[in-house]
Amino acid sequence: MNRGAEPARRVARNQRGTTLIECVTAIVLFAIAAAAIGDLLTQQIQMQRSNGTTTTAIAVAAGELEDVRSLNYGDMATRSSTTIVDGITYNLETSVVADSPQQNMKTVHTTVVWTEPTGAKSYTLQSIYTDVTH
Repeated sequence: MNRGAEPARRVARNQRGTTLIECVTAIVLFAIAAAAIGDLLTQQIQMQRSNGTTTTAIAVAAGELEDVRSLNYGDMATRSSTTIVDGITYNLETSVVADSPQQNMKTVHTTVVWTEPTGAKSYTLQSIYTDVTH
């Protein structure tokens, strides 16, 4: 009778549940993975917002160049302005250089500067306009 009970006891010892150390280890590994994924998601959200503000800045700069283009050649002059889009202030600085790169041409530089949570950013567009006379 004693011998028959011995193998059943061995099986029971081998089929016990997980230990406290195994559970704590699994929880720690899960916490590390969750923290890494959380950090990745935070960075992705910040990058997405930064891309959105950069796209807006490019659109603002392009709009400024179109405004300058719509002026008569003689009226093109250096100017600055401010535009607010979605709560972000975009400062525009437009410089017009006459007779550059050649006579009867004007080089126009439009720089947009704005501030994000990660710091100040800027974007510059350049175009050359000519005086077309008949």
